[in-house]
Amino acid sequence: MMVIFIIVVLALLLAALAYITAQSNQNSAYQIASTRAYWAAQSGAEWGTYQIVPATGSAASQCFSPNPARPGIGSIPGLGGCSATVACSSASTASTTSYQITSQGACRSGNLGPGNLPVSAMRNVIVGVTTQGNACAACATSCVINHCGGLFGSCDNRLKDCATTCSIAPNDVTNCINHSCFFFGLVCDINSLTTCLANSCAGSGGGGSATLNYWLENP
Repeated sequence: MMVIFIIVVLALLLAALAYITAQSNQNSAYQIASTRAYWAAQSGAEWGTYQIVPATGSAASQCFSPNPARPGIGSIPGLGGCSATVACSSASTASTTSYQITSQGACRSGNLGPGNLPVSAMRNVIVGVTTQGNACAACATSCVINHCGGLFGSCDNRLKDCATTCSIAPNDVTNCINHSCFFFGLVCDINSLTTCLANSCAGSGGGGSATLNYWLENP
């Protein structure tokens, strides 16, 4: 009986040890995946911020396109098999535009074998940036908002007069409308039109300076 008892105890100890080892492996794999997801989210946030505030040139006048975007971060050493989804939202006043960039990094570490679920992790980073846009670019954006819309983004005849009051040369306004609108202005690419008008402002670009408001790391 004593021998049987010892065998049973040893079997239970071995089972417990195997369970603890498996849990430890699972936790370690998740920590690794979580760390990689964190850096994937950071990489996506840096990419999104650079689209709004490039290292050289003027700040953007609107969010990037496509939105959300999926920059190719999988080629970065250590982030193979990871991805980042970067979304942008904005709100404008007369001379400033506030952007919020949300980056979600996701990584997987694969299957740990029978009895273990595949391990994956997601991390989020949120960035707030404010650009001090030149008044001309903000005015041009307001003109497009007020005079273009509808199902196909059609623009009315007052758009040209409005954009001219923003100190954009009439010929530049006409060129932007011809470049971005079709079928006599009945169908317009609103994003292209806004960018073209903003770039036609003196000094071009959407803004002259930018301020980083926050860089938040969410679990």
